[in-house]
Amino acid sequence: MKKFKFLFVGLFAFFAVSVQGQIQVGGTVGLQMPLGDFGDAFDPGFGIHAVGKYFFQENMAVGLNLGYSKFGSDFEDFSSSMVPVTALFEYHLNPAGDGKIKPYVGADAGLYSYGVKMKFLGESISESDMYFGIAPTAGVLYEISDVLSLCGNLKYNLVFSEGESISYLGINVGILYSLNK
Repeated sequence: MKKFKFLFVGLFAFFAVSVQGQIQVGGTVGLQMPLGDFGDAFDPGFGIHAVGKYFFQENMAVGLNLGYSKFGSDFEDFSSSMVPVTALFEYHLNPAGDGKIKPYVGADAGLYSYGVKMKFLGESISESDMYFGIAPTAGVLYEISDVLSLCGNLKYNLVFSEGESISYLGINVGILYSLNK
């Protein structure tokens, strides 16, 4: 009985605190630039990301990020894709500042599904693998209104694949909506 009482009090406290925090949802689009050996094999691509974050303090947020990036190449019918599913942490440098511009730094960490698609002798071949990756991020929010913000960020994605790492730089812009402000 004590365990259930403790669990109940813990859940109540979590939800009571959660109501006080700010929740933002939104998305970004942007140019994804392959680097290193990955950049030798593939051309810059396009990416789209959905994001949800919870401000547990005025200047700190945690959340989830789901994305899709596609990279072409100089060879016809040869492409690559990356699907990150990551947790995020952000530290906002001036959350209560009077200005509408709010810079932040952060990082993502999670799973990246890396896929390659090609045609060989008229037959389509695709292969994908799942790897762990991180993505240090620097960005800025611009408040349009109390509930709407534009965002821009630079995100250095580093995926730890077998034998070597895959890296690319995302230059992203998007919009965030505050659910409970």
